[in-house]
Amino acid sequence: MGWLDALFQRKPTANPAVKSLRRNQGTLDPKIEEIITLLPKMGETVRQGADYLFMKVLQEQIRNYDARFGSKVVDQIDDSKKSAILRKLTGLMLVALFNELSEQYPDSPIPSALTDAVHYEIYRALPSKDSFIDYLTYRNPNFEDPRLAPAFKFGNDIAEIMQTLDLSFSFTISQQTMIISDISRKLIRLVLFDEPIETAPQSP
Repeated sequence: MGWLDALFQRKPTANPAVKSLRRNQGTLDPKIEEIITLLPKMGETVRQGADYLFMKVLQEQIRNYDARFGSKVVDQIDDSKKSAILRKLTGLMLVALFNELSEQYPDSPIPSALTDAVHYEIYRALPSKDSFIDYLTYRNPNFEDPRLAPAFKFGNDIAEIMQTLDLSFSFTISQQTMIISDISRKLIRLVLFDEPIETAPQSP
């Protein structure tokens, strides 16, 4: 299908990030247009992914922390704290999306625009402070590798939500960011590229 046919078949969108992208970039390549059609699916994947990461990764790690230190942090997770934690997990997942798109479109405004668009699909608002942008822009001079800084911030964010001052807690949580990023990347590639999620081999 030629670009002209694709243009006429393109559905209008209410997503302001997509509108801005089309206005600033003009004609987009077919893969970007395909990603735009996948935005609602990506938004739902990130929502469900954050729920999964909360239950299967973060909550389990907090339980392990409680068992080790004899605390009851997990019992303090009410609806308000869960909502705040899910927002932080969503932020990390959107960072993973941005990084994945940046590999496909380096030195381009495309990754930022499309990640903003997915944020809009989730929250019906463009990102502002206290969003995934905080993790993308966070810097800490104590880390030679800047990729470690978001993990440190995430651990501190969760500790602040849970009102837990123990440094062991924030460190324990920050260690989970690698798993969170890996799962996020697999879910993102499943949506973007229909790439199957590898499963661990079963024991004989």
